[in-house]
Amino acid sequence: MSPDVIVIGAGAIGTSIAYQLAKAGATVMVFERGHVGDEATGASAGMIQINPDRSTPPPLSSLERESARLFPALATELLDRTGMDIGYRAAPLLHVALEEGEESRLRAHRAWQVDHGMTVAWLDGPAVLDLEPTLNPTIRAALYYPDDHQLLPLSFAQALTRAAVDLGAVLREGANIDRLLTDGDRVVGVAIGGDAVHAGEVVIANGAWASSWSEALHTPIPVRPVRGQMVALRTTGTGLRNVVSSADGYLLSKPDGSTYVGTTVEEAGYDSRPTASGIAGLLALVPRLVPRLADATFIDAWAGLRPGTSDGLPLLGRLPGWNGVTLAAGHFRDGILLAPITGELLADLLARRRPRLPLEAFDPGRFLVRAA
Repeated sequence: MSPDVIVIGAGAIGTSIAYQLAKAGATVMVFERGHVGDEATGASAGMIQINPDRSTPPPLSSLERESARLFPALATELLDRTGMDIGYRAAPLLHVALEEGEESRLRAHRAWQVDHGMTVAWLDGPAVLDLEPTLNPTIRAALYYPDDHQLLPLSFAQALTRAAVDLGAVLREGANIDRLLTDGDRVVGVAIGGDAVHAGEVVIANGAWASSWSEALHTPIPVRPVRGQMVALRTTGTGLRNVVSSADGYLLSKPDGSTYVGTTVEEAGYDSRPTASGIAGLLALVPRLVPRLADATFIDAWAGLRPGTSDGLPLLGRLPGWNGVTLAAGHFRDGILLAPITGELLADLLARRRPRLPLEAFDPGRFLVRAA
């Protein structure tokens, strides 16, 4: 089979692209060196949150808002097509202040967000405890985001994959691509051992490993791994009603009764081990926010490698100097949130349709221009 498009990577981004392409009638083959959602997708908490601040580039805020808007219909669509529930449900966020300095920062943050159209309420300490009675009673105040959601990230990627496959896409798990096939300035396919698969287009969507193609393409793909560690706990009591976050991390309850505690942000290269110091820091946060969870049962700890870029923006678009290859990587902590819109925009690009949102800010060539 020579597909129209090869997608490298089967995380939330790659599977979303594959699904949208298959919906549009393209023949698609997805290559994943492990299993669907194995890497950053499966390691994530699955929160759908929009929380911009003064440092958030406006194009990224627009991308986040539009992608969040797509989730309700997409969750229903995937359920109808596959029978799989991706766990999309309301998960309001309480961002709490434990110290006076944090309270001042939250007031300023809220003022900026309200000026920029965000729905966010200010709650004093007693009002916070009314919403989440098990929180530390010393909490001074919180920002309340009623419109946030969460989902099950692995189920999300698996549902996208099943929907794409049902539409004719081919998934090859455990397929570690050895090299890209090129003809002059065009990428024409991939090779796995002696097996060559040709395609009209190749999409690089393998997250923190996207930079591994830099040498073959003689072009820098500046995506780096940023480790995020997480812990899962189980308690016999009722789970948290809201996602609870602070300056040091967050807690959220999942449908299976576990509570996730996250997350670190570490420059550790491709080391995806959970570490003693990382886990200790996360566990120290638990009694500070929710004292009763100090007695919770430790279930598991893990780490994922988020794909980061130097300016915090993903790489979406054609790789300069080449034909037949497109990048969709570098989403950092927004991979789940941005998956729906990334799938639609990349499908538009590959079909030579004008994307409904401007992509200039995400052009992979922006780093080459700066270097020149």
